[in-house]
Amino acid sequence: LDSAPQPTNKRACSEVSDSSVCSDDEIVQSKRRKLSVTKSTDDLMPSPFFHYRDHSEEEDDDPLAPLTPPGCTPNFPAKMHAMLSRKDLLDVVAWLPHGRAWRVLDPKVFATEVVPSYFGHSKFASFVRQANGWGFRRITRGADRGAYYHERFLRGLPHLCKEMKRPGVSEKMSIFPEHEPYLYRI
Repeated sequence: LDSAPQPTNKRACSEVSDSSVCSDDEIVQSKRRKLSVTKSTDDLMPSPFFHYRDHSEEEDDDPLAPLTPPGCTPNFPAKMHAMLSRKDLLDVVAWLPHGRAWRVLDPKVFATEVVPSYFGHSKFASFVRQANGWGFRRITRGADRGAYYHERFLRGLPHLCKEMKRPGVSEKMSIFPEHEPYLYRI
């Protein structure tokens, strides 16, 4: 004699998508909640990757296209690749041994000598803000502490920078320190 209970409250309503029982607004909110939960758990990969996607095997779709089109100002990732390829700056800013992150070794010299020649200002905080704006993440734990990484910014693969875009505010994902990738294992 027990029949399936009909959803009468918001919680029960959010678990069903029957429009005869729930309002359109409740269905949309329910789908948004499910999507946000699915996105956050699906994006989390096992250690050492977590939120990191390995793009090191991707080939250049258009190898003849330059990193920066003629007549255009190089973007932040292109300038960073140029900066990190200079041997005379190895004691100021350098790639880490695994080639998936870089670190500023001498912030004072970097801000006064290197940043002005590439970015037109001499403020380290503005440089960091720009790196964050391009989706670079700072590693806060482990051997790479203080370094910056982006999954499409790899040593020897500047063509991946063509795929880098400045993420919008809604696209930026916060990463907990325990979910930072361990780049030496990737």
